[in-house]
Amino acid sequence: MNLNDLTTKLLPLGVTGREAEVYIAMLKNSALTATEISKITSVSLNKIYEVLQNLVKKKMCTENYLNGVKLFRCIEPKIAFQNIFSVYQEDINRKKTLYKEELEESLMSLYSQEKNGKNPLDYIEVVSDRGQATDRFLHIQANAKSEILFFSKPPYVNSQSLGGNIDEIENVCKSNVKVKSIYECGSNESREYKENLLNVIEHYESLGEESRIIDALPVKLVIVDESISIFSLIDNVAFNPQLTTMIVHHPVFALSQKTLFEVYWNKSITIDEYKRENLSLLSKVVLQN
Repeated sequence: MNLNDLTTKLLPLGVTGREAEVYIAMLKNSALTATEISKITSVSLNKIYEVLQNLVKKKMCTENYLNGVKLFRCIEPKIAFQNIFSVYQEDINRKKTLYKEELEESLMSLYSQEKNGKNPLDYIEVVSDRGQATDRFLHIQANAKSEILFFSKPPYVNSQSLGGNIDEIENVCKSNVKVKSIYECGSNESREYKENLLNVIEHYESLGEESRIIDALPVKLVIVDESISIFSLIDNVAFNPQLTTMIVHHPVFALSQKTLFEVYWNKSITIDEYKRENLSLLSKVVLQN
């Protein structure tokens, strides 16, 4: 590695370009005066003392007198950089102490005063990015403790197929989380779509999900543990309609949404009922039971 590369790699460690140049030059010499160091580097005599004092403070070199002449010696690199990291740690510890003893109480007091009157928007997340919405949903779903309720209707936030959530549902069902879903399937949907939907639903049911079907749902909705509501709305005004996902962390709102879910659950029908009503249209689906 050439000297320029060495100098560049030292910069992220908190060593300036001049300090790096001087330290590298000193590595090849046993003891030098400030004047001698200035001559073998690009650092002027006016600046060399400042650079050398910085290196001394960083414990990368030492200064001693010999016969009245001040000499500078570099410290072995392995030790020098242990010294640098030690200096940084001491500085961090000093700042932590300063914060703890002089700032934390005052700052937290201001924070508490400000938060006494909560802004309703503190409970709401608005996510317009499809990938971010999927990540937030999967995280909340994975951390469910007791219950997940779904209004499932297209378009699906998950970029995979309708069955793209199968592994995750299997995991939550194994954790004894109750999962109930109502799937929208309008009469105008193609036979292929209906058959695929039924196959996916039956797979979910085999994992422990309770499922029903209805002609139409008002909104895409997920309710988790009676405390978190996730719903998606389509921006029909935009030239290219996009889904906007809202996540509301509020138990009262979640309970109101659960009431809505129960109304639609009672209006919806089971998979077997749906098959019997649509048997003529779904001849390829084999009735089970």
